[in-house]
Amino acid sequence: MPIKLIVTDLDGTLLNEEKLVSRANIEAFHIARKNGIAASIATGRMHLAAAFFGREIGAQVPVISCNGAMIRSIDTDEKIYEKYIDDDAAAEILAFLIKNNIYCSWYIGKNRFAPYFSWDMFSGYHTVKNFDLIEVGNNYKAYTKNVTQIVLRSSTDRLPAYIIQHLQEYFSGAVKLQQNTGYTIDVTPPDINKAVGLKYLADYLGIAKEDILVFGDGDNDIAMLEYAGISIATANAIPAAKKAASFITDDCNNDGVAKGISKVLSAAFPK
Repeated sequence: MPIKLIVTDLDGTLLNEEKLVSRANIEAFHIARKNGIAASIATGRMHLAAAFFGREIGAQVPVISCNGAMIRSIDTDEKIYEKYIDDDAAAEILAFLIKNNIYCSWYIGKNRFAPYFSWDMFSGYHTVKNFDLIEVGNNYKAYTKNVTQIVLRSSTDRLPAYIIQHLQEYFSGAVKLQQNTGYTIDVTPPDINKAVGLKYLADYLGIAKEDILVFGDGDNDIAMLEYAGISIATANAIPAAKKAASFITDDCNNDGVAKGISKVLSAAFPK
């Protein structure tokens, strides 16, 4: 099967536990590029992080962020595709979270917003250069239009069950809850997942889904793993992600992405 595009998730997949891309993973994408294969990112993180790690692996096509709700170029941040949470729903959700003292951040275009900044809430972003956000304090109401994603965050305690239950019941049909780690949860438009973003990117690039290789590990990767022609889950992936994948590679701390790329390229380009 010819591979024209490789798309990888970040956390638990391309990134190791230190939130770094290994030299072996970077070299694997370099070899793929020499064989005419493009690379991209598909992550629940914001565009800034997707673009940063995309540059590390030498990606030259747009990257997918916000669980599929945003696609932008790496070099100019040009908007390719965006899907928004309903403005009224976004305003109500933010009001509810802030009233209940639930820390949240949200994304509008290239910008990142939160009531205040705390590294405790963004411990996984220390390896992203130039990471920052706009602190809005109590003036959040001025920043509730064209929101692509809202992220609930806790640095120590698991998010209260009643908060999640309220979002699921009161905003049913208006949003989707994705990538629930217990300490974070992503709130996206209802009809969005990484497969939606990947299909849009593939159409934009003129690449058939059969010619795409993807990597993932989490619940928000399953639709993408099921969509692509070849899909690979890391050894640390959840069972449902492994079930959706074509095969399993090593874990994220042992160059699983590099080993998966090597296996596929060896079959596609036998010596």
